[in-house]
Amino acid sequence: MNHAFSYDVPIYLQIMEIFIGQILRGERARGDQMPAVREVAMIYGVNPNTVQRAFAEMDRLELTRSERTSGRFVVASDEMIRALRAEQSKEAIREFIGRQKALGMSCDETIDMIRKGWIDE
Repeated sequence: MNHAFSYDVPIYLQIMEIFIGQILRGERARGDQMPAVREVAMIYGVNPNTVQRAFAEMDRLELTRSERTSGRFVVASDEMIRALRAEQSKEAIREFIGRQKALGMSCDETIDMIRKGWIDE
């Protein structure tokens, strides 16, 4: 299965985004083993070095840790997960507000639309 990657963002960052999203949604919990680099490379149709770079960066951010003989595991603390969720939420809100302003929408109109959309979900 090949993934449709964007051309304007490095693929390793997009792979990180996929796995960080899984961690933030609770699909991968602390202690869960990450898939092997080669497995991820095959699934997404990318070079194993690209996946290794993404995973190494996740290790550097202390979201995961590589254990030489047994693989790579999720180690993100609850506090780190809360902070990452807040950071990503703030960024999404900034982008959304920018788009709403570009459309000429007022704050009150936007809030009303959000309330209606939230209820309809």
